[in-house]
Amino acid sequence: MGQTNIFTYTLTNDSLVISKADNAVSISVLVKSGSIDFLGNLSFAGLASTAVTWSAGLGVTLQGTVANPLDGITITASSGADSAYLIISYS
Repeated sequence: MGQTNIFTYTLTNDSLVISKADNAVSISVLVKSGSIDFLGNLSFAGLASTAVTWSAGLGVTLQGTVANPLDGITITASSGADSAYLIISYS
């Protein structure tokens, strides 16, 4: 079994896409300023994913496993005024 690695980043005026190939087992996002869009790439019960927008002070933590890493997540800070702290663990 491999080690768990931690990636920390402040996302500003950019997007980050997390795919299965990244082997991310958890992600925490906290909006620092402005707003951040969080978008999945799948449909559920016949409904397509739409972006969820959070404002400063809000966030989310998602958990996967080594066998089933997180997949299909796009996090977007649309402008220089939009910023979020990210902490991602991966194996």
